[in-house]
Amino acid sequence: MKKIMVMILAIILFLSLIPVSSACTIKQVFENIVISSGIEEDTNEPLNENIEFEASAEHIYATIKFTGVKGGDNWRFKWTNLDTGEIVLDKEDQYNKDQEERYVEGIVETDIFPLDTSSLIPAGDYKVEFYNNGELVKTTTFKVNKPEVSIIEVLLANQVDQNFVPVSITQEFKSNETVYACVQVNYQTAGNFLKAQWKSSVDELIWEDSIELAEFSSPSYITFWFPPETESITAGSYKVEIYLNDILYGSFDFEVTEEVAEATVTFDQGNEYSATDFGFTITLPDNWTYEENKTEQEDIVTILPPYQDTPVWLQFSAVDPELYVPFGDFADNDSAGFAEQQDWTFVEKIESDSTLQNGAPCKEYSYLFTDDDNINWIMGYGFAENNGTLYILIVITDKINSSMAIDAYVGILNSLIFG
Repeated sequence: MKKIMVMILAIILFLSLIPVSSACTIKQVFENIVISSGIEEDTNEPLNENIEFEASAEHIYATIKFTGVKGGDNWRFKWTNLDTGEIVLDKEDQYNKDQEERYVEGIVETDIFPLDTSSLIPAGDYKVEFYNNGELVKTTTFKVNKPEVSIIEVLLANQVDQNFVPVSITQEFKSNETVYACVQVNYQTAGNFLKAQWKSSVDELIWEDSIELAEFSSPSYITFWFPPETESITAGSYKVEIYLNDILYGSFDFEVTEEVAEATVTFDQGNEYSATDFGFTITLPDNWTYEENKTEQEDIVTILPPYQDTPVWLQFSAVDPELYVPFGDFADNDSAGFAEQQDWTFVEKIESDSTLQNGAPCKEYSYLFTDDDNINWIMGYGFAENNGTLYILIVITDKINSSMAIDAYVGILNSLIFG
């Protein structure tokens, strides 16, 4: 009788523990991801919930409300631009580092925003994923609309930097200068285009060019130039009309005179670099800078123009000639390797012989390339030998700044003095 009672009591006790244990189990709950333009500062509660935003939005937030997770558990938000495949934000953290073993509840958030006050959030369809301890638990989508492209300003200049930003703004040009019409737009989106019509003072159309916009979420310059490479420009009054999607934005007048512009590169200040241990002296262009890298075997001088963003680069080297013979093979391989790094396409090679002002023969090679934006690039090599040392001058420039680059190249080579 006692044994039976003990078994009954044991069964009753076991059964009574089941609901008690179940009642103490904490259930994890994750509500849906909420996309909004704001949150409460203290609670992270979303404000102005939305799934469609303008690119000018200052913030876009993703929040999720949770209960029943341990403070030491990990959460992760992953934002993806579905149009480009780019992961624009991937952030993870613990729910509450100060209460790692306790169950907590609350709201976690992440947000995206423009990089600076002049930028916009890139347009497109977005996906936001939320992970708990590495497991995907919630997903949602939203959209950022493409903004309307507008022109901020149009400036005329006779010099631009590598980003086509005007460096020297003017409305008066010499007959051998290039006229750049620099159009700044607030945003670039595919399907929009700019057009420039260059006209005489009697409204005769001389040249027309158009450029399709790409995808770019910050203000940028689109630059047209005149005259085209196959044409020349004579003295007179001109204007350029700028159109956005065939709608006239404005007309901009400029004058051209027959006077020849002063050289963009001068050598009047005696800016010399000398290396007696390698047997040479060269003169550098006025106001240009250089960096030296010298070892027992070679002396390499990198020479840069005064404008920091100008895509012009020169390098003068004094080296052992045995490492660079034959010169043509070295120039071919060096230029091809650099072009491959830049994704340039080879167009043309020119080989020539010249004589420097010091009487030394010089072997020269030049290479023309084009990039994905149809911008032309030039690489030039000059080789001269003296007393068992090879002297090499290399120049790299885009076509826009080629006149300045070539003036510097020729001036440095002709300044070379042995001894």
